[in-house]
Amino acid sequence: MSVPRISRRIAVAGAVLAATVGAGAVVSTAASAADTSTAKHASSGAHHQQVPAVASAWAAAWNGSDPQRLARLFTKDATYTDNAIGFTATGKAEIAGWKERTDLLISDVRIEVKQAFRSGDRVAIEAVYSGKLFGAPKPFAVPTTTILELRGGLIASDTDYYNLAAVLAQSGLPADWTPPQPS
Repeated sequence: MSVPRISRRIAVAGAVLAATVGAGAVVSTAASAADTSTAKHASSGAHHQQVPAVASAWAAAWNGSDPQRLARLFTKDATYTDNAIGFTATGKAEIAGWKERTDLLISDVRIEVKQAFRSGDRVAIEAVYSGKLFGAPKPFAVPTTTILELRGGLIASDTDYYNLAAVLAQSGLPADWTPPQPS
């Protein structure tokens, strides 16, 4: 994917998310997975926003312990890209493996959706990504943005954006830390 296409995607997602925040809407995975689910902002008179079902299902799969639950949300040829570490998984088996490796490296990994929107076959998710890296003295909690592209009701592409330096700093690890190799 070209840099201009990625930049355009981020700019569009950021503009829509900013407009949503400006309207006072907050959504959460605490809402049910149905497209009709909503969560209210804590202040009175706040607007409602629906959490796309796929965003709720995606977060629930990351928050669960079954790698296949995540993989089932994707097309057979899907890609999952984590831009912070420069990793891409292709296909359901690699995506399930990505979830499995993540669970081995990060205890209590959690995705808390703050807001999300769907426009056609694209979904933008603003969330907090948290957990505790294996061997780290402290847990982390960083903002993340995910862009999903759907095909036939399944995820064809997942692209995650978060700050790896913030993850390492919050975890109490050096900037050049690399994860241990699986044995």
